[in-house]
Amino acid sequence: MAPKQVKCDNGVEKEKMVVRKVTAQVKKEIIEKDECDVRVFTHLVLKMTATNETQHNVKEFLLTGIPGLQTHQNLLFIALLLVYLAVMTGNLLILYLVILDQRLHNPMYFFLCHLSFLDILITTTILPKMFAIILFDDRIISFFWCFLQMYLVLAIGCTENLILIVMAYDRYIAIMKPLHYHLIINSKLCVLLTVGAWVLGYLTPFVPLLDALSLTYCGPNIVAYCYCDYPSVVSLACADVTYIINKAFIIAMCIDNIPLLLILFSYLKIILNIYFMNIEDCKKAFSTCSSHLIVVLTYYFSADLLYITVMTDNISADARVIIGVFVYLLTPLLNPIIYSLRNKQIKQAAEKYLDLPLRPVTFFH
Repeated sequence: MAPKQVKCDNGVEKEKMVVRKVTAQVKKEIIEKDECDVRVFTHLVLKMTATNETQHNVKEFLLTGIPGLQTHQNLLFIALLLVYLAVMTGNLLILYLVILDQRLHNPMYFFLCHLSFLDILITTTILPKMFAIILFDDRIISFFWCFLQMYLVLAIGCTENLILIVMAYDRYIAIMKPLHYHLIINSKLCVLLTVGAWVLGYLTPFVPLLDALSLTYCGPNIVAYCYCDYPSVVSLACADVTYIINKAFIIAMCIDNIPLLLILFSYLKIILNIYFMNIEDCKKAFSTCSSHLIVVLTYYFSADLLYITVMTDNISADARVIIGVFVYLLTPLLNPIIYSLRNKQIKQAAEKYLDLPLRPVTFFH
């Protein structure tokens, strides 16, 4: 009986050994599987962390300036400085004379003051950084200041657009309904129109701005422009930005060309109306509208030229930058000249009050 018991015990021991081996193998597979799952999970976490870090990887941008004119930096600086001084002098002079001269306290010159102030803002937004690039080779601009500059350029442009519509409406009422002009264009309406233009002008760019901020900027950070131009900055995003740039282009063309069509339609009605006037009234009406019409055509066609160059591939980078700077400096430079040379009241105010101290007065009486 003893040997049989030994065989049984040996069989049990073998079964236990097999169970232990199987158990160990299963445990090993489970551990390896768990380690694999842990490695996968760790890889995903690291990847997500890296994505979050690279989303704000670009802390600053590098502006190229105008590469084609690097060998003529001194001449470029002198030219831009003269333009900036001319813009500031001309537009500040208009503000000074309109505030000073009681004869200029009417809606037309009230709107003109806002236009002059916007011209000062746009040049001050763009040119100081260009001076820093030319003089000190300071091409670096932080992420925050770059997007702030980009937003201000868009907002000031939209606001100027709306002010030009308001000025066209003012001229339309002055010629088409002269007897009711002061009843329609009163001080309250003037304030409401200008406040509305400023608020709407500064709200409109939030749509393309939020689109730009939603993108990931992980490098490169070289902006092929002399300031933070919207298409140039957005094209640096680590994503396909074709839709966003096309969307911004359509918005810009609508903002520019719909007001242009409305202004041209109003002037067409004015022309048809003055056609039946006598010679003197016709000259007076034309003199009233001609300055604003020249400013409107200069502004809108130059703006359209800028947007077309952005979407055209066969224009060199240097030409695109030069056109961009030229467009944003042209109207601020020409506006004071046009309104000074073609406006008798401005010239009379300059002759009479230029040497007198500024007195605080109100616009409307």
